[in-house]
Amino acid sequence: MNTPLFNIPLFPLNLLPLPGETIALHIFEERFQTLFDRLESMEIDEFGIPFVNDEQQMKLGGLMRLVFASEPDEHGFRDAAVRCIGLFTLEDFTKSSPHNEAPPYPTGTIRRWSEWKSFMLSEKATADFSKAATLSNAPAKMGALGQPNDGLMQALIQHQITPQKRFNILSAMDDRSRNEQIDNAARFTFLIAEQEAHRNKGYFPN
Repeated sequence: MNTPLFNIPLFPLNLLPLPGETIALHIFEERFQTLFDRLESMEIDEFGIPFVNDEQQMKLGGLMRLVFASEPDEHGFRDAAVRCIGLFTLEDFTKSSPHNEAPPYPTGTIRRWSEWKSFMLSEKATADFSKAATLSNAPAKMGALGQPNDGLMQALIQHQITPQKRFNILSAMDDRSRNEQIDNAARFTFLIAEQEAHRNKGYFPN
């Protein structure tokens, strides 16, 4: 059964926030100053960050809530912390409108997307991510949801997997393709951590 559609404000970025992740934003464009004014006044409680790659809308994004915003300066600029509470697919996108009757910021029709909750790490990926954390001197680092790094979302956040790789994993055509991409990302993360550990010890592998 299809989940309901919602219309929400959008803040397109070259980011793909994941559930439990908190990110920092610097708000300077006037249209997004208006959006954050409405978030702070609780006129709006959620907005979306759809992932944009090279100006191409990728139809997947993070559903966000405001955690904190600094006082606006004389130009209306402010810093904000926002937290991802879920993922969505973008069904329709409306650009900013210059007309007074419409919001100045983009809006879109979205569908909440919860399939990610069933995605798992393989034993191989878990081992490689764990070895990478140990080499990075962060074996006890907690996942984004306040639990040990034993889930896909926690691993992608903790190891700072790039937005494009996050998108590729989440939008894979089938479980086999997804698991292969997860395993490759975990292996690459481990190899980079291993290389950094050798470099810090003054050893440079060929």
